[in-house]
Amino acid sequence: MADKAWKAFERRVAHSLGTVRAPLSGGASRHTRSDTLHPDLYVECKNTQRVNVYALRRETWPLAERESKIPVLALHESRRKGSLAVIDWDFFLQLWECYRYVGMEKGWLDQNGRLPEKE
Repeated sequence: MADKAWKAFERRVAHSLGTVRAPLSGGASRHTRSDTLHPDLYVECKNTQRVNVYALRRETWPLAERESKIPVLALHESRRKGSLAVIDWDFFLQLWECYRYVGMEKGWLDQNGRLPEKE
């Protein structure tokens, strides 16, 4: 029997992060309340037509904090292509700074941290 769409989405997200879906994810799991067994990320997956992102954030962030993990909302709109990751703005800024630093070191970006202009 094929997985339900939400369970298949959780598996895809977990696989893309190099981990597996948490068995009995959510409150019934003895491992974590996260939808994956990632050691550093607390991932809450939603495969639905509509989701209140702010309410989901208010629920998820404290749970991630209790497990000392970085919270991530993985959202997929049913029967559509593509998914979204929702992260805290301050964490995004940290990622951006790392990207700029590595990009300048590797030559992907110019000295101002911008993509080089195409000739």
